[in-house]
Amino acid sequence: MNYTFSRRVFDLFQLIRWPNLVVVIFTQFLLRHAIIKPLYAKAGISPAMNTTLFWLLVGVTVLIAAAGYIINDYFDLRTDRINRPDKLILGRTFRRRQAIKYNFILNVIALAGGFYLGFQAHSWRLSLIFPLMIVLLVLYSSRYKNTVLWGNLAVAFMSAMVVSIVWLFEFFMLRMQPNDFLGLSSNLSLINKIFLFYAGFAFIISLCRELAKDIQDLPGDSATNNHTLPVMHGMKASGYWLMAFSVVTLAFMVWSLMLLSRLGWTIPLIYYVTTVIPLLLFAFYRMLKAKKPEEYKSISLIFKIIMVAGVLGLQPLAMVFG
Repeated sequence: MNYTFSRRVFDLFQLIRWPNLVVVIFTQFLLRHAIIKPLYAKAGISPAMNTTLFWLLVGVTVLIAAAGYIINDYFDLRTDRINRPDKLILGRTFRRRQAIKYNFILNVIALAGGFYLGFQAHSWRLSLIFPLMIVLLVLYSSRYKNTVLWGNLAVAFMSAMVVSIVWLFEFFMLRMQPNDFLGLSSNLSLINKIFLFYAGFAFIISLCRELAKDIQDLPGDSATNNHTLPVMHGMKASGYWLMAFSVVTLAFMVWSLMLLSRLGWTIPLIYYVTTVIPLLLFAFYRMLKAKKPEEYKSISLIFKIIMVAGVLGLQPLAMVFG
């Protein structure tokens, strides 16, 4: 079947999950402009990673993520024909072998940019993060995704890396400027804790969302003999696991809010109490009511909204430093 150029472009953007890529871009942008820049400004210095290198880092991250989505659809084609027959792109607009070509091109460009960033940071070991991310995404799509929890943990780790990688490269480049490093020393611990919080938040929310998606995809995964948690242990047991992870998430948020209260950071405290906490409770309520796999689609969406709400919380946090 022939498709118009505009339709192929539209489907290509759907294939690489452009809304998720926008979240990645916005997350890394806010981490730099709402956390790093204000705290650096207090010390009277500028970020060690210049604007060009920062956007190169964002571009590399986005390319790897886009390639990961493509290879995921390549390996998921049989399952998606059952779970999402109306949303198929591979095998309809694009052939499967085209997916491999697009994946290869995006990864090669990302690797070139990643190794250049490592060169600029004077650390070849740091540049190895990017090929490791690519390998992990391929292993996730081809193997880990169809195992109990390992696939969920892999995606959660990648989500945490989207956050962590911004500070990792900034920190390594800052070390090359001893005077600025010394000037920022009093704030280094605070920056580490903030990035650790957001990396942990991204990890646990992604873990919950991926498990909700696995329960939602139970019919197709069962038919194609994928060994996900819901297939191996049933929807009810998986629902309990998801509830347990949600309780851990809630406990993590309550602990974090207590720290905000102790620091006197009222604005971000109010923001998270009025956004993330109600959404978590609503997700838990929907879990208690869910009886069929398709009902977990809305629960997965709630966790996605929670992720976005958490990212937007960087701006209220920045007001504390302003």
